[in-house]
Amino acid sequence: MSLNIKQLKSWNDELGSNLSHQLGCTALKNFNADEILLDKSRLQKSYPRVFNVTVDLDGTPVTNQRSSGRCWLFAATNELRLNVARKLDLKEFELSQAYLFFYDKLEKANYFLDQIIDTYQEDVDSRLVQYLLSGPIEDGGQYSMFMNLVNKYGLIPKDLYADLPFSTTASSKVNELLTGKLREFAETLRETLHKKGEIYKLRTSMQKEIFRLLTLFFDLPPVSPDEEFVWQYVDKEKKVQTVRSTPKRFAKEFANFDSRKAVSLINDPRHPYGELIKIDRLGNVLDGDAVIYLNVDNETLTSLLVKRLKNNKAVFFGSHTPKFMNKKYGVMDTELWNYKAIGYNVDLSKESRIKYNDSLMTHAMLITGCNIDSEDTSPSRYRVENSWGKDSGLDGYYLMTQKYFEEFAFQIVVSQDELPEDLVKKLTSNEKTPIVLPIWDPMGALAN
Repeated sequence: MSLNIKQLKSWNDELGSNLSHQLGCTALKNFNADEILLDKSRLQKSYPRVFNVTVDLDGTPVTNQRSSGRCWLFAATNELRLNVARKLDLKEFELSQAYLFFYDKLEKANYFLDQIIDTYQEDVDSRLVQYLLSGPIEDGGQYSMFMNLVNKYGLIPKDLYADLPFSTTASSKVNELLTGKLREFAETLRETLHKKGEIYKLRTSMQKEIFRLLTLFFDLPPVSPDEEFVWQYVDKEKKVQTVRSTPKRFAKEFANFDSRKAVSLINDPRHPYGELIKIDRLGNVLDGDAVIYLNVDNETLTSLLVKRLKNNKAVFFGSHTPKFMNKKYGVMDTELWNYKAIGYNVDLSKESRIKYNDSLMTHAMLITGCNIDSEDTSPSRYRVENSWGKDSGLDGYYLMTQKYFEEFAFQIVVSQDELPEDLVKKLTSNEKTPIVLPIWDPMGALAN
């Protein structure tokens, strides 16, 4: 039914006599809503920065992904660098995020070409093809995609390949240019395939051109995955030490990387718990691992998170950021803003928010501690290490409430040997066929 203009005027007159509405109008028309509605009484009393279960953070300066979507690479490398720092007795240390970023761009471009070839019989206006074309080389990624990169290319210290090129920290222009070229290639490949033409040499020339364009913006990493590098560093005792390794060996021997053990768990209440969930066609490295999760309830997710923290291991997690996040005070809490004061409330469950496009996985960070008030309860709060630099949050760290974790966190990564036996069986059973979700599903949105 159409809007009744006379009714609009009547409603406005009615609201004009409501003093609470007028107070809200006065405030919200003059100031930022997030500032006006911030509950500073809750902020004053509800966020003690005390955590009785913590991960040893020696060797971990706060990192900064700057104007790039590399959160997944930062969260994953920030987790693994703890192993390197402990093994080599380092005061400060970072793994090179730029090293993986370069190869991720190269691999994503090639993965895109493969997807275009595989779907060439689909109409170009189909939802699938249009989605593939929408962002073929975005900065985001999933933990499975991180594992694919490390399996193929290994890891190196940031000292050997730092964030020096401009586009490493501000990637929008290189993404724009590469996306335009890849769309041109997509048209050429589709037309060639429809004409039954040969594409092997054509695709090779496309790979070479993408590589040429990338190396205009980034240097080729200094070593290949199996080539030895020499890295000198100063340990906590101020002694100069030397490591000779290859990127692949460094990942395994110093970072303790083992992709066979890593398990991605999610809480997706749209689907049965205990089931495997796969995101169709989402990936970066051809022949790499698919993006597959094991779906569990929040209680299981929380207990496994705490178990890992108690074992002095940080936890990679994906959430809907910056939903209910205050960057100035470093708090993630669903109750920090007093929306009820203006009569605003969204009555949607976590399941409904996912279904109705109100919630999705957008950012990856690292959980490095929690506070448990009683052994019989879940943590009341968590310590979160972000990758937005020291000016975001309190020196780069955030406090996250348990309610926020249950409502707006979706994924954590643990080791298979940390799972209870029943979940290991569900994960490894050959009889289990994953629930397959389309590439545009919210559970794959971290890769955007």
